[in-house]
Amino acid sequence: MPARPSMPVINAPEHHFGAMFLVIAARRPDDATFKTAASLIDSAATASWALRPDDLATLTQQQYRQLLDYTAAPEVLDLALYLGGDRKEIRTLMDHIAREIAELLLHYGPPEAQD
Repeated sequence: MPARPSMPVINAPEHHFGAMFLVIAARRPDDATFKTAASLIDSAATASWALRPDDLATLTQQQYRQLLDYTAAPEVLDLALYLGGDRKEIRTLMDHIAREIAELLLHYGPPEAQD
């Protein structure tokens, strides 16, 4: 029996499970689209971290991604699927991520630097 192809892992906090399910059920991506969308999310999140505002300079790439996943995982997945995982649309997803993070900072402010 051939090995089943591995699916990308999308780490979503438990409070997003319902919304993530709805996004996947509504978009109904095939395996290839899901994989390319997950790859687009990874690339856009990394690029957004590299261009993050000074208020978030203390965050590591992993912390930035955790913050993004905690606050906007369903919205980011929905847009990545809508874009079909097309790498030419990375800027669109990066701009969306930046808006989500900016909205978060409006409500909660930047993290404190830890010594």
